[in-house]
Amino acid sequence: MAALLGAGLTPAAAGAATSLGADIVLRNGFIYTVDKRDSVAKALAVRDGRIVYVGTNAGAGKYIGEGTEVIDLKGRMVMPGLHEGHIHDISRSDRKRCDLKAEPLTVKQLQAKVRACLDDPELGSGTDFLEVDNLYMQFLRPAGTTPHKSMLDALKTKRPIVIHAAITAHNILVNQNALDLAKITSKTPDPPQGRIDHDRNGEPNGLLQDSAGDLVTKLIPPPPPVAPERAVELAGLRMKDYSKEGITSFFVPGSGREEIEIFQKLQDEGGLTARAHFAIWSRLQDLREPKAFYREVEKIRAELERPEEISSAVLAWRPDQKKGSRVVAEPGVVVAGVKIMLDGIVQYPAQTAAMLHPYLDADGKPRKDKSARGELYIGPKLLNPVVAELERRGFQSHVHAIGDRAVRTALDAFAYARTANPKIRAHETIAHAEVVDPADFRRFGALDVTASMGLQWAKPAPDSTDAVKPYLGPRFDLYEPTKAITKGGGKVSLGSDCCLDPFDEWFDLEAAVLREADWGKEFPQYAGKVNKLPGLTLAEGIRAVTYNGAYQMHQEKITGSLEKGKLADLIVLDQNITKVPLDDISETDVLMTMVGGKQVWVDPKF
Repeated sequence: MAALLGAGLTPAAAGAATSLGADIVLRNGFIYTVDKRDSVAKALAVRDGRIVYVGTNAGAGKYIGEGTEVIDLKGRMVMPGLHEGHIHDISRSDRKRCDLKAEPLTVKQLQAKVRACLDDPELGSGTDFLEVDNLYMQFLRPAGTTPHKSMLDALKTKRPIVIHAAITAHNILVNQNALDLAKITSKTPDPPQGRIDHDRNGEPNGLLQDSAGDLVTKLIPPPPPVAPERAVELAGLRMKDYSKEGITSFFVPGSGREEIEIFQKLQDEGGLTARAHFAIWSRLQDLREPKAFYREVEKIRAELERPEEISSAVLAWRPDQKKGSRVVAEPGVVVAGVKIMLDGIVQYPAQTAAMLHPYLDADGKPRKDKSARGELYIGPKLLNPVVAELERRGFQSHVHAIGDRAVRTALDAFAYARTANPKIRAHETIAHAEVVDPADFRRFGALDVTASMGLQWAKPAPDSTDAVKPYLGPRFDLYEPTKAITKGGGKVSLGSDCCLDPFDEWFDLEAAVLREADWGKEFPQYAGKVNKLPGLTLAEGIRAVTYNGAYQMHQEKITGSLEKGKLADLIVLDQNITKVPLDDISETDVLMTMVGGKQVWVDPKF
């Protein structure tokens, strides 16, 4: 009763409301709904995990009963939870790692840090592999320094060294010891979906692109197995990170059976705090032998997905599913589709993203070598029928395509599927879409394709200003075309690719709007806008990180906006991002995260 009186209700009014009592009522807030008009309300009521009222304080008062928890927002902003459309880092790790933390490094600084790791007995000895994480290759100083195996060979160790790239992630740098173990020489052919880079003398230079890296990494002994109970615990700890950041649904590209099993166990134990969607990883060989692959992914879904724990709306698009009205408040695990990788990355020195026109060389002239237009790993003859057949079997295709040639190839495949399956709406996705030809901007909307983009990469930085701009020339003004796709009628969703760079979804939103970042006085070359393309409006940005992600996951009827009948997946913020300066959006903290009406994160100061 004290809570009711604090909410401004008389005892008589409280008694009258008992029969309509909600579980939770949020009052006195700025509730940004992301409905069709981006309406703003004062209050919201939740019963059995669903929103039963959005509107005024007085209207919400009718839903306050004896057992209702009333939360006075004191003017704070509420919005739908974040829908993360492309994220990898879904579990914490117990393993100690050698981590370069994506810092700017000179060659001497790099060598000193790797030497310190070589001297650390916890990171191996003798002839053990040393794995190093997060070398920001484009941030080697001075600018223009190209990674080379000689940087590691100078350390005079017998150990093979593998350094994983930060930010871009599609390449590794290894020393000669590692090349020798993998028997990689000047005569070793490029593997499918990969490339071995060479120096001017024709010798491998230590840079291995995409699947070429597997030639070395497959030789690394696996770490000691993590006990099943601990694996579930580590995944649960990561979910707490997600909840604190405001994530209420997420999509994982490139998963396997073991990972999905962990999350089903986590769900059984009540530790799954966001709606989980998984795409099964595919290899080139899988697409060449698709019948066996179809059987494999269908078996994984049949054995691991539990339809009764998933709202009917999420599954209704699948041809083998009947429409239903089941709405499940508790987060579940969805085996949503298949990850297909068409190309690599656009950044120098890799330049494996498939382009319609050649990359430029250091002198600004079009390259003429065999890799001048990057690498298209899968062509339409193989891709088109697989995408169409996956749709018929109820699987979305989540296609990695960064260069404009790869993006067009993916769009052509989706157009083929739309012709083959005119009644199916799979909500297909292109991940990244960093360079798109203007002729293809409107095709995203026309073909109902979501572009799940790393919004934080639309800023000046070593991986854009230094590693892309000089090699694209005027085409750099087509880089990260979030606004152009949106203006053309397409949907852009948040796909942070976490955690290739710091996990900060609110900076991602800020960068999508401003297309700039504060590098301070130390790096004046990264001041200003990334290129001539405009950013999203704030309303478009908020929609990208909420409703559009829900649409990508077939959840738009139950999440992504705060409307009557939808699930109460929402967050409370410490500041109103519609009223603060745009460059303060990245300073946002989440005070409360609610999933299906359950508070899965509450900041102690809230």
